[in-house]
Amino acid sequence: MGLDNIVNSWTAIFPMVVLLYYFFRKKYQVTTISSTLFWEQSMRETKVSPYLKNLQRNALFYLQMAALLLFVVILLGPFLPKEEAVGGHTILIVDTSATMLAGKDQTIWFAQQQEAMKELVNSRSGEPITVVTTGKEPAIVVREQMDREAVLAAIDKLAVSYEHEHMERALEFARSIASVGGADIHIYTDSLDRAAFAEEDSDITWTIHGSEEKLVNLSIDKLGAVKTPEGTEAIVKVLNASDVDQTGDVQLIDVLTGQLLVEEQFAVEAGKDVLLSFKELPESKAMQAEIIVDDDYEADNVASILLGDEISEAVIDGQLHELVKRAFEAIGLAVSTGSTNEIVAAQEHSVVVTNDVSLLEKGTKPVMIMGRNDQSPKLVSGVITSSADPLFTIADLGDVYVSALYPPFPAYTTIATVGEQPFIQKSKRGDIVVLADIELTDWPLHPSFPLFVWSAAESLRSETDTLGLFVPNERKAVLSAGTGEGMEVYTLEDEYIATFADGASFVAPTHPGIYKVRDGDSEKLFATQLEQSEKELVIGSSYRIGQTVDKEGLEEGKNRIGWLFVLPVLLLLLIEWEVQRRRGYPN
Repeated sequence: MGLDNIVNSWTAIFPMVVLLYYFFRKKYQVTTISSTLFWEQSMRETKVSPYLKNLQRNALFYLQMAALLLFVVILLGPFLPKEEAVGGHTILIVDTSATMLAGKDQTIWFAQQQEAMKELVNSRSGEPITVVTTGKEPAIVVREQMDREAVLAAIDKLAVSYEHEHMERALEFARSIASVGGADIHIYTDSLDRAAFAEEDSDITWTIHGSEEKLVNLSIDKLGAVKTPEGTEAIVKVLNASDVDQTGDVQLIDVLTGQLLVEEQFAVEAGKDVLLSFKELPESKAMQAEIIVDDDYEADNVASILLGDEISEAVIDGQLHELVKRAFEAIGLAVSTGSTNEIVAAQEHSVVVTNDVSLLEKGTKPVMIMGRNDQSPKLVSGVITSSADPLFTIADLGDVYVSALYPPFPAYTTIATVGEQPFIQKSKRGDIVVLADIELTDWPLHPSFPLFVWSAAESLRSETDTLGLFVPNERKAVLSAGTGEGMEVYTLEDEYIATFADGASFVAPTHPGIYKVRDGDSEKLFATQLEQSEKELVIGSSYRIGQTVDKEGLEEGKNRIGWLFVLPVLLLLLIEWEVQRRRGYPN
């Protein structure tokens, strides 16, 4: 039995007041004394234990106390727990992150959760059910579906996306769905902290189905490789997250050729990591590391890396305007300023931006020229028009004002003009030339400026044969050739994955690994890697925020029993009145 209105416990003061009243009230007894000789002895007997004597042989006191105590119990709201079927809208939030692939005895946790979801759906036939998957962009699989078979079929088709769950977004998404009418929300995950439910949701109950299994996990925490004069050098950092020492083998494989580069045994202590170094390996453009161990989570036992000439730095000429540097910082490059000699030295491994036209004839990598240091600008007027070059796929220059331009390069291709005068040109090598100082335009005031800078940086970096690294399902704009044929993604075994109309809509594949993208006549490699958070297994628990629900889909309700005490109180009052009537009211 429970008490629903414990706040009314203060009413217990009334029986205490009555008790004290009976302790201290004066009580008179009619006593016949035959002689004054016995008077003093009789008074002594009357004064022995006066408090208890006030309670002895006093039926009226017990009746009053019983009635008051029962009245207090009624005010406390007593109830008995009962099980009742859960009604209304049911929402299932399904964690599809990579850690859901963990599990003992070849039974992954995701499959167990699917069976638990089916069991719940079967117990709620005919009720509206919504299924939501997690991720950076939570998605609805079915919404308020009352057909049980349709919901079960949707659950069977669910698959792990390897993407981090971003559970806080899924919770907010579910709250928005349940904002009208409330809902019973079940979250199927491996672990979720109670702190995620700091907000009170009066119309929403949350049931978390977590994993309490203690699993053994070894993972490739870091993988790095670099080209050296002697070949390739690689390092593999293996982390042991279990409570016992572990041993295993590590393999390095050239993904493009399938060649086993090296295999070595290793040992790692409980809760620690070990760094494995490999030198003088054969040259490789794409490498995969795999640890062969006996653990409960295989997704983090494999990691891939590309050894292309990916450029992540930009060197800006110190003579250019500060806004140029800020724009390159805004697109995520590591930016530094340098002199002419420093720029020449960095040309082969950095994005170079300068007004020194002599760099157009130096090095093998293209550069970006903004302005010219060998000519003077001339005033111009007119509207900017641009060609169908990929640089302008997401950057519209139509509303940019340019007051003066430098003379163009006759051998270069003009891709944008101000009136009839060339504004932006490209060389056969891929150099990008902007024939204006940034301070002679209002370009930095327009959103097209950082977008063009991003496109230019991607164009200069596109001379490499890789697109870089991605996480599963990552949306990231890449520069496309703009041929109109779209970008096609394939596995290294030429298995088709997806097609994207342009680089702005590019989404990385779900499964970690190395892929290739065909864009017109070019073909480039890119890698998808697990996020670091998906290499950590956390022991969770199952709990409910709100009312409790059992496995049969029944929730714990309240069967109020306070009304059962009303009749006894009335009966006690009736008996008390009768006792008082018979005894009379003493003077």
